[in-house]
Amino acid sequence: MATIPLQLAQRRLDSGSVVSYPDNSPVGAAMQGFGDELAAVAERFRQQKQQQDAFDAEVIGRELNGQIAQAEKEAIQNAPADGRGLHDAMYGQARNGVVKPGLFDKIFDSTVPKMPESERASFIRQKEAMRLAGSARMAAQQYARRQDYEQAEWSKAQAAELDAIAQSDPDDSATFEAIRRSGFDFIAKMGSPVARQLAETGWRSNTAKALAQAMLAKDPRRAAEMLGTAPAAQAGDGETTGADGTDLSAENPNGPASGDDRLADLTPDDRVALARLAGVSMTQN
Repeated sequence: MATIPLQLAQRRLDSGSVVSYPDNSPVGAAMQGFGDELAAVAERFRQQKQQQDAFDAEVIGRELNGQIAQAEKEAIQNAPADGRGLHDAMYGQARNGVVKPGLFDKIFDSTVPKMPESERASFIRQKEAMRLAGSARMAAQQYARRQDYEQAEWSKAQAAELDAIAQSDPDDSATFEAIRRSGFDFIAKMGSPVARQLAETGWRSNTAKALAQAMLAKDPRRAAEMLGTAPAAQAGDGETTGADGTDLSAENPNGPASGDDRLADLTPDDRVALARLAGVSMTQN
């Protein structure tokens, strides 16, 4: 029924086999006015229909965005630990101008028929821009997942290597250097330059700490010497505190007294803590 005014308005006053009246006659003027009124009604209808289509397109577009967001969330949750294939599963691949569809294509294409016909062409033109934006999101998610995976795997490997150093003979420099080199080789394969730099710094200090722990377990007094605290440990028949109550075992924690270059990468905090442990161990033995 809504199309009748539009059809009538498009016809206006047909001059075919329909009876016509002079424009200057009362009947002709009335008929002309009636035609103009129909045209105005049809224009209002057209504008209303256009506005309704735009509104419906907005609703459908928002529903589509919600579907895409949910699909991305589920894809992230179900992706492998290293994030492999996450981007391509959602947004497909584009190689040499050929697009291999992803879940995004399935969701978008199923939405096209729901769009009002007047808005459909404009909607379809938005597809590649939406793919590009979503592709960037999923690429970032896949990269972050990969970084987390590499960090987790390195943490496991590092824990095993540090335990091996702590349980080893601290005088076996060859074994220590081999383990240390193995760790650096592992780190070199990490993808992020920032992560590599942080891992290398941590590995240097952590291996030095594990070696110091091995020294403490074998010979606390020698460990104290290596840490540069032997004079404090020897003062006052093995006491590790001065007359004023100062903890002498922690004095000069970063001094050059360390007799083992392998301990050079100890952090100041670790050196102080290990020196105190050495002092306590000597008083107990």
